Amino acid sequence: MAKRKILFTSHTANFSKFNRPLMRMLRGTLEEPYKELNIGGWQVDYASANEEPVKDADYVYKIDFARSPLSFGKHIKAYRQLKKLINENHYDAIHTHTPVGSIVTRWAAKKARKHGTKVIYTCHGFHFYDGAPKKNWLIYYRAERQAAKFTDLLITINREDYKRAKKDFECPVEMIDGVGVDTARFAKTTKKEQAEARAKYGLGADDFVICYLAEFTKNKNQHMLVEAAAPILKENSKLKLLFLGEGPCLDEVKELAENLGVSKQCLFPGYIRDEYAALVQSCNLYTSLSIREGLGLGVLEALYCGLPIIVTDNRGHRDIVDGNKKYLVSATDTAALTKKLREAIRYPEEYKLAFPKRYTLSNSLSEMKAIYEEILG
Repeated sequence: MAKRKILFTSHTANFSKFNRPLMRMLRGTLEEPYKELNIGGWQVDYASANEEPVKDADYVYKIDFARSPLSFGKHIKAYRQLKKLINENHYDAIHTHTPVGSIVTRWAAKKARKHGTKVIYTCHGFHFYDGAPKKNWLIYYRAERQAAKFTDLLITINREDYKRAKKDFECPVEMIDGVGVDTARFAKTTKKEQAEARAKYGLGADDFVICYLAEFTKNKNQHMLVEAAAPILKENSKLKLLFLGEGPCLDEVKELAENLGVSKQCLFPGYIRDEYAALVQSCNLYTSLSIREGLGLGVLEALYCGLPIIVTDNRGHRDIVDGNKKYLVSATDTAALTKKLREAIRYPEEYKLAFPKRYTLSNSLSEMKAIYEEILG
């Protein structure tokens, strides 16, 4: 029997790491402890800008996606490339992610839908949200509302997005609990491995380490942590800021740390893969300061590791902490963040929160398996 075929798309190949468990599930290659959730029997292809390798796909395609919604020439080129790919491969299903990439994908799949292709869009955080800039509403809201007409199922990962999509968009809408924490990845690290990870990245055994994992962009707001922590860093040489990630704003944040005289206590090792679980577990406090966030996998991983957290007040973080303002700070209130950092360093237990068990990878995969079986048969 011929395999059924599904195409995953995202504007960046980097996003494929969030989709790998789903791709494995459809291919039937999930391993323990998730093996029982395998579906199998699917050919899984991936289309993106292909700026880095994509794993767990049968075939990988390069599409000239652009990130900016205003890159109209590039969007037309990507639309044509993607439409040709979809029409030639006769996919049974398409599962698309990321705002601009998903809009281009859904327009390109209009004809295929008439021939039975099912189109699923997982929204990891609309760019229009309560308090968003007016331009976001003018650009993204209109585009998403139109693309919803070519969508068989829209999946959201937070309550605010779910309510808005359910009310405003002409397509079925479901909500799942994010991409899920791979608890098996963290459960198998040892204290020795955690100590070794600290040492490898220049962290002393008695350092108090504040960790933040995110791509360096304006939205992720890393400069706020440097500014808020600077006076505390100058008082305490054992305090360290560990920034995990890369991106266009990395040099700006490094320059800010230099200008404030705290660069020696700010570490920028890039993305960590092999030692990531051990390194995070060895930290003392986790922050996520993004202006806009769909949910926040890094925060959830930190909670699973038992770390205290301080996060900015946005829809995704509010869902995680269930609106508890003790853990929340405005993304523009540097003084309030400084105050909370001082409190959390002195009384870390006060900023700990029980990990919400609904946010496990096992639960996320179970939710998606049910959705796939219902929509795709």
